[in-house]
Amino acid sequence: MPNCRNRSVPSSGTAASALAGAAALLLGLGPLTACQSSDSRLYAGGAEASATASPTFSPAESASPRRFSLSVRHGLTALETAQRALPRSTAYHVTHDDEGIPEWEIKVAEESGSEWDVSVSDDGKKVTGRHEDTTPDDNAGKLQDFRVPVEEAVRKAAARHPDQDLHSVVTTKNKKGEDLWQVTVVEGAHAEAAQTQLVVEVRTGKVLREKQEK
Repeated sequence: MPNCRNRSVPSSGTAASALAGAAALLLGLGPLTACQSSDSRLYAGGAEASATASPTFSPAESASPRRFSLSVRHGLTALETAQRALPRSTAYHVTHDDEGIPEWEIKVAEESGSEWDVSVSDDGKKVTGRHEDTTPDDNAGKLQDFRVPVEEAVRKAAARHPDQDLHSVVTTKNKKGEDLWQVTVVEGAHAEAAQTQLVVEVRTGKVLREKQEK
């Protein structure tokens, strides 16, 4: 509560003072006081008020996959970087290359039908190389039928194994010839790390099965 020190108007015995006091009482003002708030936020300016407010997050920040491993987050960034490097393109294959300087190897297909191999830095932020692939994969021309993009397949797998690193995502087929995503995550970057393969349906995003390999 405010810390108020009562400062009543001193009486002078004059008629003017009496009339002023009576007028104050009639107006419902009560005794004149000088108050000093003990809570500085009540009088905070714009900058001070914003510093004490609860933090707010934009939808993009709230949706960011911070619960995933750093490797997965870098992989998702790398996919975005590769697709921005080639406008109107769709990524459909990604592998984390640990040999030499770690980086991401990503295949993207353009709307024109051409296919490119794009190398992206380990943090996913910079294109380090690219060249056109003259022998496109079969699925490169069918990606418009994939309702679930490669990024969503990564998130589906990472949601089940949030602490594991992203190794690769490739397209595959089941016995009926239906297209699927195969996402591989690993328990660390060492050569003998255990791997888990998850198969994700390209139309619904449902994880159909997962298999661990050592």
